[in-house]
Amino acid sequence: MSIEGEDGIDLTEIKSPQEINMEGITYEGVSQGNENEEATEGDPKDDEDDNVPDVKGKPMFIEDIPWKKQLPILGMRWIGSHFTREVLENQKFNVRMLKEEVKTKFGIEVSMGQCRRAKQHAMSLVEGTIVENYAKLWSYCEEIKRSNPGSTVKLSVNSMPDGKTYFSRIYICLHAQKKGWRSGCRGIINLDGCFLKGMCTENLQEDLHLEGGFGRTLMSDQHKGIIEAVKDLFLEIEHRQCARHVLSNFKKKFPGAQSEKLFWKACKASTEPLFNSAMKEIQMISPAAYVHLIGRNPNSWSRAFFQLGRGCDAVENGLSESFNNVILEAMKKPIITMLEDIRLYVMQRICSLRQKGSGWGHLDVCPNIRLALNELKIQQRYWQVLPSGLNTFEKRNLGESYGVDLEKKTCSCRIWQMNGYGCVHSVAAISYVNRDVEAFVDPLYRACIYMNTYKYTIGSMNGSAMWRPTEYIPPLPPLKRKMPGRPTIKRKRDSTEVTGSHRVSKAGKKMLCGVCKKSGHNKSTCDAVSKPQKSQVKKRKAEGEGESSALKKRKGQGQNGKGKGEGDTRSGIGFKMGEGECESTSGVTKKNGKKSRYTEIKKKVREDTKEKVGKKGCRQKR
Repeated sequence: MSIEGEDGIDLTEIKSPQEINMEGITYEGVSQGNENEEATEGDPKDDEDDNVPDVKGKPMFIEDIPWKKQLPILGMRWIGSHFTREVLENQKFNVRMLKEEVKTKFGIEVSMGQCRRAKQHAMSLVEGTIVENYAKLWSYCEEIKRSNPGSTVKLSVNSMPDGKTYFSRIYICLHAQKKGWRSGCRGIINLDGCFLKGMCTENLQEDLHLEGGFGRTLMSDQHKGIIEAVKDLFLEIEHRQCARHVLSNFKKKFPGAQSEKLFWKACKASTEPLFNSAMKEIQMISPAAYVHLIGRNPNSWSRAFFQLGRGCDAVENGLSESFNNVILEAMKKPIITMLEDIRLYVMQRICSLRQKGSGWGHLDVCPNIRLALNELKIQQRYWQVLPSGLNTFEKRNLGESYGVDLEKKTCSCRIWQMNGYGCVHSVAAISYVNRDVEAFVDPLYRACIYMNTYKYTIGSMNGSAMWRPTEYIPPLPPLKRKMPGRPTIKRKRDSTEVTGSHRVSKAGKKMLCGVCKKSGHNKSTCDAVSKPQKSQVKKRKAEGEGESSALKKRKGQGQNGKGKGEGDTRSGIGFKMGEGECESTSGVTKKNGKKSRYTEIKKKVREDTKEKVGKKGCRQKR
């Protein structure tokens, strides 16, 4: 297999200059001096690229320069064209991996910027430019309607006075998703604020037949746009807010592990008395925190106020976050490629879940529900069952007591009515009468309903070459104002989220000294450790710098008395002696009687000075 560059050169035959016939190899190809040889696929005669310079007859390598530095063909276009398959098949094929592949495969070092441009070139070879993607949107919408009849596809554009149209938003709801949700899905919808804007909310109401939202539940984050839109369009729907988003805003004002623990206790309380008990504990710790949570509408984030019969007791919007994580790589691509990646993911997921359900055999209840019931059967041994009627029981555990009615399928803890498959109290009562727990599970969790949900398939689509043209004006990419700095790709994580690092945080941990084992300091500042005395050695200053006028006069008298070159002087060191004191500085005489530390050399100089000068005064040594 030969690998050819932009100029028709076979890279598998590139060797060092000692192994290559230098006279036979030119930019024309890899012919070894045979002029009658026919042109191959990589011959520039068949290459229509006008950007390749005409360097016919020029030797490929120069003997004085290393051959690896003489490869003009290894540009970003060549790298991108040879690694197109790797870039498309592996969504996590990043720039660093591309650089390592080039080094491993060809033994050539390339820069990160060159690899980055090569990856963009590889994507553009298959996906086209951004303008071409947006120009095909009308044809893409028509292809979806042709391959998936009954689907809702709406494209909104902004028309300008100059006649140009710019893309605004697109809404797609495939027919298989409509029918599947109506046939067997639970009455709860998870939304994300970044995907539902403008016309999308109204179309969602029409496609799912929500009819004002009666008997349905919406769960979203604290996006203000969604909150206002739900109030206007879904008058009778239950709107829940993600408890984790409420907690993140709560911890900004009231941090602490105890406050967070009490918040989750209030959030997961299934009855109003349990909720009020948890809120009283928060009020005792911080009255301001209590007021903050009450003002955030507890009906939307606490189980104690959730409506019954929805088959879901979740307090977090985990489905939306999981979906966002799946499409993270697709969001980096052009619009049509992004939509196709999402469609293919949903199509394969529906098919795989249908195959998964067909392998359950004669199971009446879904396997995950059976696992949850098995966990409840283990916990029910701690509860005492007291019959109070034909199908009514009282469950007791120390100071706790709840009533269960098997005929109505209700429990006073409200958990059975919320999740649809039971609680520890209901499982204990059913086991007490020796009946099958799975017989009391809501029909939503039956295997037949599960298969009915995923029996609708998403139709396959043709490639862009077979799309039918439309009469609409091709839209241009939306006008965007470039923001300063590098655009962010990763989601902004909260400070309390686990980042996956192997290092354990030391926040809140008391540091102890390794010597005395006491808090407040470490071993470097511990008093129990004996520290060596540091010598105060100062920099020497130039002659005469920092000297007082009196010292300069004495210095001049000493020079006049003994002559040039005479006297006990030493450059840069002056001494002052008197009353048992002796200090030395770099040209500066210290006062205030403070004792300084001497080195052995300075002590020796002081002794010599005492012998020669005596008690007459101070004479500077040079």
